[in-house]
Amino acid sequence: MVRLTPREHEVAVLIAYGYTNPEIVEQLEISIRTAEMHRANAMRKLAAKNRAEVVRWALVRGLLR
Repeated sequence: MVRLTPREHEVAVLIAYGYTNPEIVEQLEISIRTAEMHRANAMRKLAAKNRAEVVRWALVRGLLR
């Protein structure tokens, strides 16, 4: 079982919804560097090679409306 931090999870869900890094920064009110770090960590933990794999992860878990 993959363990994401709450913020990594939040960023991964936003990625799955199609948010870009600048949009994530605006939504979460964090720096671009912080957003990139959370994105990279989440993708590494999920073994996702691209954003499409993050979308699949979110769909399988019922995280998208």
